[in-house]
Amino acid sequence: MKMLNSIAIAVSSVLLTVAGGSRADTSEAPAERGVVEVTGRTVKAVTIGPATVHAYSGFAGGAIFVARASAGTDADCAAALASPAAAHPTTLVADVVVRVQLGVGEVACLVTDTSGAFELLWHAFASGESP
Repeated sequence: MKMLNSIAIAVSSVLLTVAGGSRADTSEAPAERGVVEVTGRTVKAVTIGPATVHAYSGFAGGAIFVARASAGTDADCAAALASPAAAHPTTLVADVVVRVQLGVGEVACLVTDTSGAFELLWHAFASGESP
């Protein structure tokens, strides 16, 4: 019986060592996540690049676009939206994930055109582009 316990302990430590060694490299930046909640017609900054952003909403009435980031704030998004040549919004369809690629010096922006509440769920991964 003692022999079985010894074997079980040895196998467990080998499995823990193997499992521990297969973890992802922690030197990479972790994914950022967030929620943007707005009411009515609004323009909001979501996150800045460089990054790949996945955006999702359970509701219609919003769109996401990329703008040049001076400060990475709502003002950058509003300025881009005021210049139709600068903003190319992608409509957010309910229950569909939209992928947006941000370069260095760019910000992801949300624009809504609803009378009620709107919620955007997002997560961003570093795109590997250096600043």
